[in-house]
Amino acid sequence: MIFSAILLFLLSHNAFSFDKDFTAINDRVPLEFNLLFDSMKLSIKTPSEKLRMVGLCKDLNDNLGFLQKEHIFMLMKTEVIKSTLEYKFDKVRQFDMNTLLITRLEADYDSKKAYLNSFSKWIWQSILAELNHRKKMGLITSSSFDPGLFTGTKRQEALRFHRYLQYLYPWIDKMDSLDAGKFNLLAKEVSWAILERINHRSILFKRYASTSAGDTQTTIINIPQKLIDLRPDEIKKMQSDTMPLTLSEQSKVEKAEASEQVEKVTPLDMSTMSDDLAKELENKTQEPPKEP
Repeated sequence: MIFSAILLFLLSHNAFSFDKDFTAINDRVPLEFNLLFDSMKLSIKTPSEKLRMVGLCKDLNDNLGFLQKEHIFMLMKTEVIKSTLEYKFDKVRQFDMNTLLITRLEADYDSKKAYLNSFSKWIWQSILAELNHRKKMGLITSSSFDPGLFTGTKRQEALRFHRYLQYLYPWIDKMDSLDAGKFNLLAKEVSWAILERINHRSILFKRYASTSAGDTQTTIINIPQKLIDLRPDEIKKMQSDTMPLTLSEQSKVEKAEASEQVEKVTPLDMSTMSDDLAKELENKTQEPPKEP
């Protein structure tokens, strides 16, 4: 009896497995979202998570499909970057911001990248790009970063970077302290939060952004019909799944699967996050700078 129940679960689980046809349509979503989407497909293990993923993607199709392509693209790009930067962590260590830290993080990335999924790599490469950008500007040197050491125009840039570090330090902490498997799990948690936030924004857009509407409804994410046409009893069984893997088990699975992924991005694909979010971050950091 127990064996039959387990076999039935495995069969239904495999029947619902994500396949190659469950994809984000590349020319309608930004790179950042595509990397997130592909990583989520690999990291999701339980039926309840799969049901949640399909439901969110269907909502995005329904709520964003009426927008013009450029508005869909910009909304998704902005929300992926903004939500990643603003993700809340309980505890954050502070670091001496200098070229030695950059060198250490780059070496750490080289040792972990084979086991990181594509979205985790994007986070790593984006943070490193931010730091190297400030290094080229002369703000990060061999000495510990101190905006008070700069004068004139460069002082204003240093004060701006000082404020921006509140978004970077939490991620630097996790990059430094987590192994590849656990970092992938963190990226998965962040991805769920991003999908929920994009979905929430999409509802607002559908309600208020009538002037941005296109002439036709477009598909953003291709969802095979078999993932939508589920009977009520199938949905109920999937929703009741309460047996996720432990953190250690998930970490081992993530490492094994990530090592088999083909490299999908290179540092040249990554633009700095501050460039994409200049207006968003300026709104948050426009208060008169405080002298450190």
